[in-house]
Amino acid sequence: MMNGLDAIRRRIREIVVYDDRPFSFIDLENFEVDGTRYELKHGTIRNYLSKLTRSGEIEFAYSSGIAFYTLPGKTFSKYMTANHMGDHSSLLLHQFPIRNTPIYKWIKNRRFDKQALHDIRITLEASGIWLLFFKRHPNLVNNDNQDLRLPTLTFFEYLDIGMTIHHSDTVSISIGCSFRPIALDFPDLFQLIEALTRVEVHLTNTINGLIADDLNAPSVLVPRFTTWIVKMWHFGIDSLDEYDKEEFHVTFEEGISDLFRIYTKRMKNNRVIVRAERQEYPNEEVMMAIVKKLYPRGHLISS
Repeated sequence: MMNGLDAIRRRIREIVVYDDRPFSFIDLENFEVDGTRYELKHGTIRNYLSKLTRSGEIEFAYSSGIAFYTLPGKTFSKYMTANHMGDHSSLLLHQFPIRNTPIYKWIKNRRFDKQALHDIRITLEASGIWLLFFKRHPNLVNNDNQDLRLPTLTFFEYLDIGMTIHHSDTVSISIGCSFRPIALDFPDLFQLIEALTRVEVHLTNTINGLIADDLNAPSVLVPRFTTWIVKMWHFGIDSLDEYDKEEFHVTFEEGISDLFRIYTKRMKNNRVIVRAERQEYPNEEVMMAIVKKLYPRGHLISS
């Protein structure tokens, strides 16, 4: 059995030369060489990578949330992320500020589904929209804060979309899909985009109907959904295995805005799973936020 450093050297060459991709510390946590399984701690891997970098055996390639490395002389024209390494949970879990706790040690060896989004909050601006709806539907106004809440729309039987029109002419859109999060893959993201398109059409048609009934009503324009701003979403992973122990909910805060949660989630079929998530604040236009979540630095194509 070779020592850990020699095993890492072998594993790095396999990845860069034969798999034709850069590598990160995630690749070196748990791997097999010549039939022997190696499980290394993060601190040990960091020390080995530092030593190999100083000796010139490896070199830094780029950072995509985590650092990627390559062999000298081997470059890649585009980038990859942990999503495209076949790993759905490692990158997210390694961001959690709880790596030395029993909860993390238990959860990091479990099988997880695709990374996904839920509890999405989006805003848009439409001058004159509150007054237009207020004149026709004053009964929908909350007297405490003057918010005007529209009926919930449901698309694809799992995307529940609520809309609240504020007195400031800002429209808040909430997308609830906690029981069936939106996976970070093209089929699910296309459904999200189609749902937002339908919301835009629904708002526009409703506004046009209100204006047609009131000749004195001001013109109100709904901006294209592509320009709407994603203010917040929950980015997480669900365990594939059912959880049959005591249910729990643990929240961790790191810094000013980073909020992490690990908790049990009882699904509609009464099956209990474990969910790990991070509350994020993209504060960007919808399409840009989605693209950045899919490809923080672009997809990998070797040169």
